[in-house]
Amino acid sequence: MKILVTFALENEFAPWRKLRNFKRVSVDRWDHSYRSRIEDAYVRIFITGAGHFAAQRAAMIALEEAVEVCVVSGLAGGLRGDHALGNVLVAHNVGATRGGMTHAGHPELVAAAVAAGAKSVERFITADHVIANSNEKRKLGAAGDAVDMESFWILSAAAQRDVPAVAIRAISDTVDSNLPIDFEGISNAQGAVSVPKVIGQLAASPSRLGGLLRLAHDSERAAANLAKVLDWFVRSVTVPPLCNFAHESDKHNNHR
Repeated sequence: MKILVTFALENEFAPWRKLRNFKRVSVDRWDHSYRSRIEDAYVRIFITGAGHFAAQRAAMIALEEAVEVCVVSGLAGGLRGDHALGNVLVAHNVGATRGGMTHAGHPELVAAAVAAGAKSVERFITADHVIANSNEKRKLGAAGDAVDMESFWILSAAAQRDVPAVAIRAISDTVDSNLPIDFEGISNAQGAVSVPKVIGQLAASPSRLGGLLRLAHDSERAAANLAKVLDWFVRSVTVPPLCNFAHESDKHNNHR
């Protein structure tokens, strides 16, 4: 079983990397990937970078290699009050803040994620910018359960190749929380966090440090929960039938 799992950032993957013997296999500017064998699964991890451009470019590279299952994973912001910090969610479908198209998670992969400990929800929303404050989160909560910046684009790429796919994410900031810094201004060209830019924001506003440390702690906790679910998932999932499910589902959604 060949499984591709994507994360936007290294810190989202870090707890799972510690849990298993993942080996770095690429140091290319656009290809940050790791591999491990976990029982019968050959797992490739691909760090995409954050945002639309980085996710699309990384998916194009990552899916050049044949895989049987694609999992888009990482952290997400909660959009509803019933999704607590650290909850691991699996989405039945993923939409974007612009346009009406959605991509469905393969139902057998959704079921496998639930069996591994994830909570099933109706929809993730992929935004074109960081959703930083609770007011904006609550507005998006009318359309979805959690928000990220990559899931829709990775699932789009998988659907184009008829690869069964699913989105599994953990809540690192709840609907009531505001992000402590301007995350739009701290990414580099590859969609990774720039430490000098973070330091620059903190130097300009030292009072943000406490909030940033809390977010780092909460993110680590969420990523640790996610690692446990993913580890169980890759050990238990089998190759799903109807590999064109996502493709057919997307055609259906285009006519909704």
